[in-house]
Amino acid sequence: MADNVNAVTEREHEAAEDLRSKVDHLLSAVNKVTEGDFNAQIELHGEGAIGELAESMQIMINYIAMATEQKQTEVETLERKVDAILKVVTQASHGDLTGVVDVHGDDAIGKLAAGVQAMLSSLNTLVSQVQRSGIQVTSSATEIAATAKQQEATIAEQAATTNEIAATATEISATTKELTNTMDEVAAVADRTRSSAASGHEDLERMESTMQQIVEAAKSIAARFEVLNEKAKNINSVVTTITKVADQTNLLSLNAAIEAEKAGEYGLGFSVVATEVRRLADQTAVATLDIEQMVKEMQTAVSSGVLSMEKFTDQVRSSASNVNQVSSQLAEIIEQVQEFTPRFENVQQGMHFQAQGAQQITEAMVQLSESAQQSVESIQHSNAAIDSLNDAAQSLQSGVSKFRVS
Repeated sequence: MADNVNAVTEREHEAAEDLRSKVDHLLSAVNKVTEGDFNAQIELHGEGAIGELAESMQIMINYIAMATEQKQTEVETLERKVDAILKVVTQASHGDLTGVVDVHGDDAIGKLAAGVQAMLSSLNTLVSQVQRSGIQVTSSATEIAATAKQQEATIAEQAATTNEIAATATEISATTKELTNTMDEVAAVADRTRSSAASGHEDLERMESTMQQIVEAAKSIAARFEVLNEKAKNINSVVTTITKVADQTNLLSLNAAIEAEKAGEYGLGFSVVATEVRRLADQTAVATLDIEQMVKEMQTAVSSGVLSMEKFTDQVRSSASNVNQVSSQLAEIIEQVQEFTPRFENVQQGMHFQAQGAQQITEAMVQLSESAQQSVESIQHSNAAIDSLNDAAQSLQSGVSKFRVS
């Protein structure tokens, strides 16, 4: 019986050792799989739980190996795709936008590749546009800067010209004021000249009238001399008185000539001579001396007085004609002065308007000069802004020039 027990115990021990060996074999295979060795083979066969477990584990290991191989293939494919995408992205990060993502598919990597390619295309287009725009902006900024410089120089020149014009307008305004004052004086002188000429014309007309009266008086005196001459022929009893009358008449004739020369155009003394002649004639009428020889001498004196009076009358007529001619000329002068007076007034008014216009021009030139100065300052500010724009455009151009585009 003890032998049976030992035999049983030995079989159990052998069975336990066999089970432990199989379990160790399974654990070894599991450890290999755990370590990544999917080629492990479980060489356990037989019936029972260990055999089924070994067979199931072998199937599982084979499945894991196949799945792992498939996943490895997928991972390698994914890595190649990611490397391709990463290569293009790396090139883009260094400025090369010419890369092409040669990855396709409907999975996430394919969509990512399509998105990266679309992004590269957009960046390519954008950078190309930015490069062209940068060139255009730089060129435009350069042209604008040159134009602004030219405009600044032009406006500065215009400002200088405006200042010169303003100075000239100021001089013109001052000269115009002087001319206006001169025209005022000329107009006043012309008015005084017209008044003086009119007064002189009136005096000449009165002088002409007086001379005409003198002529008429001389004619009257000559006629009276003729009467005296006729009466002297018939008077023989009043020779002494007639002689006195003849002497006085001769003296009066001389005085009349002297008075005529002194009086000139006035000749007021002839009225006194006429009165004296009439008084002497009255004395002659009442005289009682009768000397025939003296009558003859008186007749001779009267004849001489008549001739002198006629000569005097001719001289007075000539003087009256000259006075009439001078009066006519003075009348023409008055008419011309009267015609010139409105012209002087028009010129005077025009000079006032010109003075006002010159003043307005001066004020406008001052305002224009101030505006030109403000324009120069504005252009200088614009030049500073253009310089900043040019610097920004050059920086932009320098930045985008690092990119390569297709």
